[in-house]
Amino acid sequence: MYRRIIHIILWILLAVGLAACRGTGDEKMLERMAEERTSALAAVLEQGASMDSVRMIAEADERMFFYVFNARKMVYWSSNRLVGDDIYLFTYDTWRIQAFANAQARVRWTKAGIYNILTVLPIEYTDLQDYTEIYAVAAQTFSFRPLLEQEESSGRFRFSGRMYYVICIVLFIVLIALLVVGLVWKKGIRNMQLSTRMMYIILTCVLAVFIYIFVMSIRYVNRNLEQHQRHDLQMRSEYIQAFLRSLYYWDMSLSSSQAQGLAIDLHDLAYDMNQDVHVYSLTGELIASSSPALFNNGILSRRMAPEALFSPSHTAICYEHVAEFPYLVSYVPFLNGSFVPIGYIAVPSFVSEQSRNAEVDGLLARLLPPYIIVLILALFFSYAAARSMTAPISLLADKMRRFEIGDKDNHIVYPYKDELGALVERYNMLVDRVEESAEQLARAEREGAWRTMARQIAHEINNPLTPMKLSVQKLQLKRGTEGFDAYFEKTTKMLISEIDNLAHIAQSFSAFAKQPEVVTTEVDIAEKLSHVITLQRANDEQIPVRYVGPDSGVMGLADKEQISQVFVNIIRNALQASPTDIIVTLNALYSEKEMEISISDDGTGIPAEIQEKIFRPNFTTKSNGSGLGLAISKHIVEASGGRIAFETSEKGTTFFIYIKKLKIEN
Repeated sequence: MYRRIIHIILWILLAVGLAACRGTGDEKMLERMAEERTSALAAVLEQGASMDSVRMIAEADERMFFYVFNARKMVYWSSNRLVGDDIYLFTYDTWRIQAFANAQARVRWTKAGIYNILTVLPIEYTDLQDYTEIYAVAAQTFSFRPLLEQEESSGRFRFSGRMYYVICIVLFIVLIALLVVGLVWKKGIRNMQLSTRMMYIILTCVLAVFIYIFVMSIRYVNRNLEQHQRHDLQMRSEYIQAFLRSLYYWDMSLSSSQAQGLAIDLHDLAYDMNQDVHVYSLTGELIASSSPALFNNGILSRRMAPEALFSPSHTAICYEHVAEFPYLVSYVPFLNGSFVPIGYIAVPSFVSEQSRNAEVDGLLARLLPPYIIVLILALFFSYAAARSMTAPISLLADKMRRFEIGDKDNHIVYPYKDELGALVERYNMLVDRVEESAEQLARAEREGAWRTMARQIAHEINNPLTPMKLSVQKLQLKRGTEGFDAYFEKTTKMLISEIDNLAHIAQSFSAFAKQPEVVTTEVDIAEKLSHVITLQRANDEQIPVRYVGPDSGVMGLADKEQISQVFVNIIRNALQASPTDIIVTLNALYSEKEMEISISDDGTGIPAEIQEKIFRPNFTTKSNGSGLGLAISKHIVEASGGRIAFETSEKGTTFFIYIKKLKIEN
């Protein structure tokens, strides 16, 4: 047990080590990608390329940020997400860890002619609760007050409309799990019932469509909410732009000396419109804000988004972040009376997760009831459709399993003319052909059997007639001669013997033709067998017949009148094998359901070439036999629910009769 625990610990340590190696490998790969992109950016800057080329390289990957300095002045930044005004130059081409106001990052300086490039790979951003003044600051703003609701609701489970989407996902997973279990249990989809397969396919398609609709609905709500937010921001930005243009109609620029007055104007405007407003200079640096605490506490960067600053129109609606929460910001130029840009106006808008959930809840609350009804109806109709489509096939299989020649109920009634109807029609045609062929075969077998029987009877009768005729003719010739009396007596004895043989043959064939139906009743097998053995001991050959078993009290299922004939026929066959001893054994304890009767002789055995024919009617190896005894015996035993078999060798033959037993009284 300790060894197993050690193995588990080693496996855990190995997994942790592999994960750490993988994480280290990903970091190194990202650093190499950043170095390659930095080299491309440096080449573009050294060649004096346009700002569009710089942006194409720097803003292609959101995982890395680039800052370009000319001397100590920042002339380009690919993102304003990081907050850090004091950035110091250190050794070139070396990665190191640097702390920003809202993140930890790996940074690297690169020389590019007159420019210095700072490459930043963020590692971890500061959580919202780590800002010491976030609640007080957000409470003083208009756009970021939803952050308080966001933080309060993010720590607990929200019973919203999205749970319906989760329920559908769970149902879909359960359905897939049941399908997998069914596939494993049935060892493949081909071994499952057709109706089950059809139900699985229909329900899977319905659930897949529902999940797709749910996903599209949620995406539609979010996209619609974002479009509405963008439109509202655009309208607010245009109004604020026109209002500030009227206030600063004659100003040709915005300087730091105007920051205090501008901040007061923005504060009043924010209260009038219930909206935060920020103003940036033409170089993208903050001049004034209606909520300066957001910038003073390091929550937002003092630089505007590069999407607006470095675009030709200087107008953009883009996403920015507070901690891990995104929000939209609309940027428009700050125009004076001559429509000359003197700065940039930023109008932020934050939509809380609760607002999004409310929109999704409203949509799903309208869609869910009909979806559930449709799902239940799909379940019912898929089951009904699968059953109705597979019912003829099941009926066809049942009919084929219970098919009996001559049964009037073999046909299938199917009134429709579809593919299954064609299959059923073909089956009915085959049933008619099979019954017709079976009737012809039975007729041919009966005619063949009677022809064979007639030939056998003619043969058996013709054999003794020839010597009888010759004997009578010779008797006529000897009449009146010496020794006639002695020859007459000898001839009459022979004729009487042959006549008796003919009578026996006629009786055997008559018994086979008139063989009565086997009636199975409760019979004392031991008593019947002991009576037959007593009679057979007085045989002409003087061969002893020994019996091993009880004299009575062994009850079995057999024909009360014909079971003795079975014992007589087999014992007579044993006596005709020229044995010196015959042993009959009754084993009542052979099995729980059967008793065994064995009749053994020590004759020469049955040759191998005729062993398959001994139970065939009219087959015999004796000159005075009919070949019907064993055939009749087998018919009687098998009709009673038993069976008959034999074993033979050069040392003798043993016949086994197995009869169903009821009880043992003695």
